Amino acid sequence: MKEFLGTLRTRREIGVLGAFVVLCMFFSFATNTFFTVPNMLNILRQVSITGLIVMFMTMIIISTDIDLSVGSTFAAVGMIVAILFQNGMSIWLASLVGLFAGAFLGLVNGVVTVKGMLPPFIVTLGTQMIYRSLALVISGGSPASVRLPDSFYNVTGARTFLNLPVPALWFVATTIVAGFILHKTSYGFKVYATGGNEEASRLSGISTDRIRITNFVLIGVATALASIIQMAYLRGVTPTAGQGMELTVIASTVIGGTSMFGGVGTIAGAFIGTLFMGVVRNGLVLMGTSAYLIELIIGIVLISAVWFSTLSSREKR
Repeated sequence: MKEFLGTLRTRREIGVLGAFVVLCMFFSFATNTFFTVPNMLNILRQVSITGLIVMFMTMIIISTDIDLSVGSTFAAVGMIVAILFQNGMSIWLASLVGLFAGAFLGLVNGVVTVKGMLPPFIVTLGTQMIYRSLALVISGGSPASVRLPDSFYNVTGARTFLNLPVPALWFVATTIVAGFILHKTSYGFKVYATGGNEEASRLSGISTDRIRITNFVLIGVATALASIIQMAYLRGVTPTAGQGMELTVIASTVIGGTSMFGGVGTIAGAFIGTLFMGVVRNGLVLMGTSAYLIELIIGIVLISAVWFSTLSSREKR
């Protein structure tokens, strides 16, 4: 906890933490069910899947890249694992193949972006369509249901002591691992350096190309893990899964204080940003807000976060 609080060292993160507390207080007064244990556990489960991806999207954006293909990767990996399992492969082995598939799709994004010297926005927008088509082709456009063995379900999609959802434990564990990588290792230092000034980092001996490509591989693996956990929890997967997920992930990252200009951001901030997005969506639903208005409000929140991030970056300069 001390290290977690210690990473909350920028005005952006303290600001979003304060906003998060105020938001929770508002919804607790506006609804009768927000501050109940079942609803808190429900929020945790809802944010856990995107939260796994947010942690590594933070690294991507810190290094001045972006990945718009995570939603499509999410669907493609889920379909690959489900189809392999349906065709007789062990779910453990199929999941391992899925993790490698996620890493490969991330590697493609990284290599094409970095070695091709192309804008990551354009590359991942293209692979977003390619990977979505892959999910549709291998599934024939049909959803796949799975009957998983208890041994697998218990470590991916079940609930544990105090009715805590297992996906939430994966989310917390991933947050700790990502925080260690970004804040306690030389790799994390190189991620910040690459985002702060790529040319200076390259001249100082940092292989910025390798750092950027590795970031894409890491988010590919995280997305694959999220897809497998979601598949286990829902006992199935559809080729349209993950649509719009990239927007939620990026919004959570930016709201958590990560600068779109690169070089700034923390895992603690990303964690709070993930919870913030989950609370906004959950609270608005409990208040009976129209689904169309929910997306409108979240869009306003995202634009406001980017605007605040831009202002903060200009002030620092």
